[in-house]
Amino acid sequence: MRFRGRPVMGAVFGFLSFFFLALDLLFFGVIALNSPLITILPVIGLVLGLVWAKFAPLGGKSQRTPV
Repeated sequence: MRFRGRPVMGAVFGFLSFFFLALDLLFFGVIALNSPLITILPVIGLVLGLVWAKFAPLGGKSQRTPV
């Protein structure tokens, strides 16, 4: 499997984003402390970060002209 983007950075960013999302949901009382969603959300973020890095960059190649 060949990644065009940065898979490690995507995985770390996805994990941290969904980890903090789980913490926010916990602190605002949306989900309970014993909910399995607190464990599942960071894992989902890790996978989504890797998937996002697989298809990055999304815009295609840009042609830079020398100055």
